[in-house]
Amino acid sequence: QEAGGTITGPPSTGASGQHCPNTIATNRPAHAKEYTFLDIELKYGILQITEALSFLHYSGQVIHKNVCPSSILITKKGTWKLAGFEFSERTNETDATDPVPCQPWSSRASKLVQPNLDYMAPEIQINSSCSILSDMFSLGMVICAIFNHGRSLIQSGNSPSTYLKQMELLDEAVHNILPRIPIPLQEATTRLLKKSPGARPTAQLLTLIKYFSDPAVQALQFLDVINMKDPTQKTHYYRSTLREVLPFIPRKLWWQHIWPNLQQEMRADEVLAAVLQPALTLVQESSNSEYEAIILPTFKTVFVAPKSIQATVALLENLHIILEKTPRDDIRTEVLPLLFNALESTTIQVQSAALVAVTNVYDYLDDITIKKLVLPKLKSVFEKNQSDLKIMGNVLQCVERTLDKLDKSQIIDEVLPLLLEVRLTDPDIVVRVVNIYRIMLCDKKYGLTVNIMATKVMPTLLPQTVNPSLNLEQFMILLEVLQEMLDQIDRQQRNKLKLDNLSLPSPDRHRPLRHQFSSDNMNAQQFNIPNLRIDQRKTSSAEDMARKNSTGTRRGSGALGSWWFGGSPSSPDSNFLRVVNAFPNRRLSDNTLMTPKIRIAPSCASSPGGTPGGGLPIRRHSSIGPQERRGSNINLSPPTVSSKWSICNLSTPCCSVRMSVCVRVSL
Repeated sequence: QEAGGTITGPPSTGASGQHCPNTIATNRPAHAKEYTFLDIELKYGILQITEALSFLHYSGQVIHKNVCPSSILITKKGTWKLAGFEFSERTNETDATDPVPCQPWSSRASKLVQPNLDYMAPEIQINSSCSILSDMFSLGMVICAIFNHGRSLIQSGNSPSTYLKQMELLDEAVHNILPRIPIPLQEATTRLLKKSPGARPTAQLLTLIKYFSDPAVQALQFLDVINMKDPTQKTHYYRSTLREVLPFIPRKLWWQHIWPNLQQEMRADEVLAAVLQPALTLVQESSNSEYEAIILPTFKTVFVAPKSIQATVALLENLHIILEKTPRDDIRTEVLPLLFNALESTTIQVQSAALVAVTNVYDYLDDITIKKLVLPKLKSVFEKNQSDLKIMGNVLQCVERTLDKLDKSQIIDEVLPLLLEVRLTDPDIVVRVVNIYRIMLCDKKYGLTVNIMATKVMPTLLPQTVNPSLNLEQFMILLEVLQEMLDQIDRQQRNKLKLDNLSLPSPDRHRPLRHQFSSDNMNAQQFNIPNLRIDQRKTSSAEDMARKNSTGTRRGSGALGSWWFGGSPSSPDSNFLRVVNAFPNRRLSDNTLMTPKIRIAPSCASSPGGTPGGGLPIRRHSSIGPQERRGSNINLSPPTVSSKWSICNLSTPCCSVRMSVCVRVSL
C-alpha cells in the first residue's frame, strides 16, 4: 500500500497465511518496492484505521465520507494513518448514527473533487444522506480490497449507473470473497457491507471482535501511544508485556516498528532500565550484521552516559550477551571500561552485578586483564564486604572461574590468603571454598602443597565437618576434599619415609597400618629339621583342659605332686595342665594351645643330647617367661666333625620322633 495509490498488499487467508505477489506501482518509493505485508501487519493496520474512525466519529464528531485506499497512508515505520479529510461532514449533534444531508457522486463534476465512487456507501448515492455508519461501509470495502489483490468489489469506472447495477450484486460478490478473508473477520466484514446502515457495527464495536484480540497486536498498539503514558505504565510495559510478546512478533517488525520506539525511549534515564530489557532481547536474537548496523551505535552512547543503578545492573547482568555480538576492538574501548568502573563502585548492587559479569564474560578476558585488573579489584571488593554473604559468594565464584588464568605465585600470595580469611559460617560459602580447593588439588600448577594443606587449609576446614548447617550433600563434598588432602599427604610422607620401597600393597584407606605388617600376613619359608617327624598340632578347649586337670588331681597325691612325679603315661596332656596350677604367670594361649614336643632318639651313651637313664631330652617351651627359665645343657645344634657327639643312625629302632605335649621343669 502506498500514499495516493491503491492497496497493493498481498492478499491473505486466515487459514493459509500465504501471500500473493504485490502489484508494483510505478510511483512507489524505493523502500516500499516489492514490499510484502504480513498477516499481523494487515491485522494491525485494519485495527489502526478502525480506531482512527472511532476517534473521528465520537471525539471529533466528523464523518470522513471518503474511506478508501488512497486516503490511507502507511509510514516507513509501518503505522497506518487515515488521511483525506477534504470531503468530511459534521455528524448529527443528537445521534451520530442519524443521517445528515450530503452531496451524491455526479458525473457532471470532476472526479478529482468527489469521493471515490467504488468505496462509497449506497445511502449516499441513493438517498443523498450519510452518517458515521457510511464510513463503516467504506471500511468494509477496503477490507475486501486488501484480500482481493487491491481491487474493490465494485468497479464502476466513475459511472453512477454502473455503480447501482453492481451494488445489486454486492451480496454475491461478498460471498465469493469471504474465503480469502481471515475467519475471525468474515462475520464483521459481511455486516459492514450490509445495504441497510442500521445493520452495520460501529467503529467502537468493531475493535472488540476476536480478530483483534491478539497480544502481539495489542503490544504494538500500546507502543504507538507510549508517549502518552506515565513512567510507571511504560516501565510495566517494557519489562513484562513487550518482552513476552517479542517472540510472536515477526523480525521485520522488530526493526521497522519496535526498535525506533526503544531507541527514542533509551534517551530518557527514568525508563532506561525498563527499556533495556526488550532491547537486550533484540541484541540476543539479532544477527551480527543487524547488531552492528542498528543496535550498537545506540548502545555506545548508553555505555558512556550516566545511568541509574537499575540500568547499570541490567547492562552488567547481560554483558555476556552484548560481548557475544560486539567486535573485539569495541569490547576493549566501549564495553570493558563499564565493567571495571562498576567493580570500583560504592553501591553494593552494582558491585554484585559486576562480579556476576566477570564470571559471565570470563571467555572474553585475556590473562593480563585478569591478573592486572580483575584480581586486584576482586580483593578490594572482598576486603570491603566481608560481612555480605552475597558479595562473598560472588567473589568466590569469580575466583573459581578465573583460577586457571592466574600464576602459581599469585594463587599462593593473593588467592590463598583470601580463602583463608573467608568466614565459613554459611553452607553455600563453605561449598564454594571447598570447590576452589578441589580445583587446586587436581593440578600441581596451582601450588597447593602438602605443607600448606596440613598446616593452613585443613585446620580451617576440619571444624566444618561438625557444622550443623551443612546438609548431607554439602557434608559429603567437604569430606571428599578433606580425604583427598589426606591421601596426598599420605603419599607424600610415604615417599619421604621410604615406605614405598616395601613389597607390600598400598594401604587401604581405612585399614590400620599395624594390620599390614602382622605376622599373619607374612609368608615364611618352610623349615625342616633332620631326623624329625612332626605330628599335627592338637588343640584343646578350656573346658577339656579343666576336665583333664581335675582328673589328674584326683589320681595323684596333690596338684603339684601328681605333676611332679608324672601322671598316667597315656595322658601326656595332664602334665601340661598341671603347669597352670603350679605357674600362675603363664599366658592363656599357653594353656589352650598344645605346644609341640621334640624328641631326639638316643643311639648310645655318647650320642648327642643323651641323658642318664636313657630318657629323651626335652626342650623347654618358648612361651615360658624369663622368671621361669632354667639352665639347660642340652645342645640341639647340628653336630660338627669336631664334636664329641656322634650322629644318630636313623636306621636304628631307637630313632623316633613324635609330636606330643610335654613341659619339663627342673627343681
